[in-house]
Amino acid sequence: MANKIDEIREIARKLMEEETVERVIGYGKADFTEEMTPVFITSPEEVEKLLFNEKSNMMLAKYLLNYKDSKTGIVAKPCDTRAIASYLSEDMLKRDNVVIIGINDCPGMTDNTACNECEVRNPVLSDYTVGEEGEVPELKLDKTLEEMSTAERKEYFVDQFSRCMRCYACRQACYVCYCEECFVDSNQPRWVGQGTNPEDNFTYHLMRAMHMAGRCINCGACEVACPEDIDVRALTAHLSRYAEEIYNFKSGMDPQAKTLLSDYNPDDSQPGFID
Repeated sequence: MANKIDEIREIARKLMEEETVERVIGYGKADFTEEMTPVFITSPEEVEKLLFNEKSNMMLAKYLLNYKDSKTGIVAKPCDTRAIASYLSEDMLKRDNVVIIGINDCPGMTDNTACNECEVRNPVLSDYTVGEEGEVPELKLDKTLEEMSTAERKEYFVDQFSRCMRCYACRQACYVCYCEECFVDSNQPRWVGQGTNPEDNFTYHLMRAMHMAGRCINCGACEVACPEDIDVRALTAHLSRYAEEIYNFKSGMDPQAKTLLSDYNPDDSQPGFID
């Protein structure tokens, strides 16, 4: 991992010295803990703050939306590069304004179960890469949800969401949740109440999942952010697998591709409706 850190710093220093970018977004050590936190490098002297390890859990790609009109470098895990590809496909970013330092052979992040299911261990797009390309490790797919009946699945999620205190950490961590006004904050119409009763909690999570259908890259950022250890990722990961199984669509793999629900093919299978 030390070699990757040296390479990241070397590339970031070059970008800053040559004034290719105005800033580099990466990972660094938190001030008072051993946790990793986002750092924003704005001079060559600051590149020594850049680090990378198995605790580099946060999805950095979302910060790019704060700097759409300026040139920004970013240290990007493979899932971050998929998020960037999704932003490009949705016209949320201009490719010329992003310089991507991609992490090859991502080791997977501590306490992130999504990494057990990840087949994308190298960047899907990058301007620079650090480390050597790696092979996909043996995957540990959790098919528990798929094996449940509809009633069992509903009971599972009702139980999970009963612990939700609606802090919206999952929403804030998610790269897809970039709406200027979230439906939960709307009062005309009001979709969800302000309390944490089971009905409102279930409605919040279910509607959020529907907004992410065909867009979630199963990065696990929502799960890691949740202070109540709720299985937040389960719904969206289930939809991601379903999109790949039925439509052969994997979000964030091609910046030129349209999102799943913004395009259609009349020859697509429609199980439960036509078939």
